[in-house]
Amino acid sequence: MEACLPQLPQRLLLLGAAALAASALETADLVDLCGQTWQGDGLLLRSHAASRRFYFVAPDTDCGLWMRAAAPGDRIRFQFRFFLVYSLAPGPPASNASSPEPADPCAPGSYLQFYEGPPGAPRALGAPLCGLTIPAPVASSGPFLGLRLLTRGRQPRVDFVGEVTSFRLGSCGAYFRCRTGRCIPWSLVCDRWGVDNCGDGSDQASWPPADCRGPSLVPSQARVTDGHTSQPLTPSPALRSAGPLQMAAERSPLAGRALEEGDTAAPPGGATES
Repeated sequence: MEACLPQLPQRLLLLGAAALAASALETADLVDLCGQTWQGDGLLLRSHAASRRFYFVAPDTDCGLWMRAAAPGDRIRFQFRFFLVYSLAPGPPASNASSPEPADPCAPGSYLQFYEGPPGAPRALGAPLCGLTIPAPVASSGPFLGLRLLTRGRQPRVDFVGEVTSFRLGSCGAYFRCRTGRCIPWSLVCDRWGVDNCGDGSDQASWPPADCRGPSLVPSQARVTDGHTSQPLTPSPALRSAGPLQMAAERSPLAGRALEEGDTAAPPGGATES
């Protein structure tokens, strides 16, 4: 097979790679993007490919992704649709037990952590997130938002789905203005997934200015868009908290396990809205 590849036209190979990248960025899986930077208008991000059917249970996973806004002056907003992150059998607590309350509210189980950029100097954004409660939306103050997944303990349970939106404040220009006052790219209005990128439903409304009518997947052809498209994934510096980030998801196979009601009875820790 390898001997046949050089015979293919170079242009055909490049077009095929571009098509794969474009389709993958509409819906992506965190554990497949470890150590990468995604840039685009919007993204539906799942924890893993079998989300909502099987948990992600690979132990010792430490996986980080940077999300970059589509254009200069834009920011990134992340909103969870579904959230379940904990461990049935947490690992042993840290040996340093001098303080009565651990700094990590999810210790010693699995968690998610958001970061402000830039990638070379990340800063933790809020507390670690774990449990069953859907966390409040998170927005960056600049063009970068980092997300890190760490699984700890012998029986991690991870499954989440989130919406990534590039937005701006102030003058919308060629962007769509939400009722909240945020501005989002027109490519996210009346999108095929029905994603509420505005956060108030106005980008999916059946009345103007969105005017999402019937089964139409995109705004009317008369509208002018800014031409933003998702950019190819690029390597990025590792997110860090207390040590180097190792992309364990790249070397740990997904050991899927069907979702069961008994698993969600008493997860340690809990995500709280802020």
